[in-house]
Amino acid sequence: MKETTGGLETVKGYRFSSIKCGIRYTNKIDYSIIVSETMSNASGVFTTNKISAAPVKICRERINNSIKAILINSTNANACTGDEGYQNTIKLTDDIAEKLGVKPENILMASTGIIGRQLPADKMLSAHEDMVDSLKPENGATIAEAIMTTDTFPKQAAASFRISGKEFNIAGVAKGSGMIAPNMATLLSFIVTDAPVDRSFLDTTFKKLIKTTFNAITIDGDMSTNDTAIILSPVSEKYYSSETELSDFLKALEFVMNRLAELLIEDGEGATKGVKIYVKGAATDDDAVLISRAVSESLLVKTAIFGNDPNWGRIACAAGYSGAAIEEKKLSIYLEDKPLF
Repeated sequence: MKETTGGLETVKGYRFSSIKCGIRYTNKIDYSIIVSETMSNASGVFTTNKISAAPVKICRERINNSIKAILINSTNANACTGDEGYQNTIKLTDDIAEKLGVKPENILMASTGIIGRQLPADKMLSAHEDMVDSLKPENGATIAEAIMTTDTFPKQAAASFRISGKEFNIAGVAKGSGMIAPNMATLLSFIVTDAPVDRSFLDTTFKKLIKTTFNAITIDGDMSTNDTAIILSPVSEKYYSSETELSDFLKALEFVMNRLAELLIEDGEGATKGVKIYVKGAATDDDAVLISRAVSESLLVKTAIFGNDPNWGRIACAAGYSGAAIEEKKLSIYLEDKPLF
């Protein structure tokens, strides 16, 4: 596995398009689409917020189908928009399906932006012909820009890997800088690979890695209504399915997801520092998660870090109230390699 330069455009078998539709602002790239040349298998992870956007509901209904395209808009979340918002998503994906010659259930949609406003569906429908006509493999980099909201820079990562001596590629984009908390974030992320990976393996692996990447970051402790992370892999007559032959794929996927998660943290609204928290010697993985979340979400720990104050007492305090099994006599706290307690 090795990191490669670029983003989605490095992966064969996909075309991309992004346009200025004027969904909320003029002169902003805000409407885009990812199209698989073949049908693709997909895996998706979505917000656990009980208030979820219309496109999230649609994705949950369709994610186990073969997928042809993902339609994406920024600047409007289409959340808390009732039946009209849901029907707008149906209307938009139906039209794209017709233009691509597939069924509506083969189209996913993701949205991000302001909550509580209806999409300008007619304006978006009128833009579909131009968007489909401008589909090109080299337009991959535009997706990272098109999905930005309060982000200050586009986020992408790519890697190449080998399976049984054959080279493949994987790449992803993400957006998010506020409402970032464990269990996703104000996150949209789309990852594509040209490797035909068994659907079950793809789903299991993607959801497992979500836990240690996108679900392991926090900035402000808030959770969005629209969190969506999707990976696509081409439908094939023959799939790679064994963990042995897919070992490099696993490394490449983990690299891409880790890098995207790091970029989200770097672009956090008002953030001045990025911190990784390691918990060693916990009784269980669940205890390690409890401790790391308590420490990372503690406002007192954050203010100490912001003020360059190695106040380890605040870290000990957060670990203590985390709910994990902790013995004070066995507790040690380090900042990098410096023992503080």
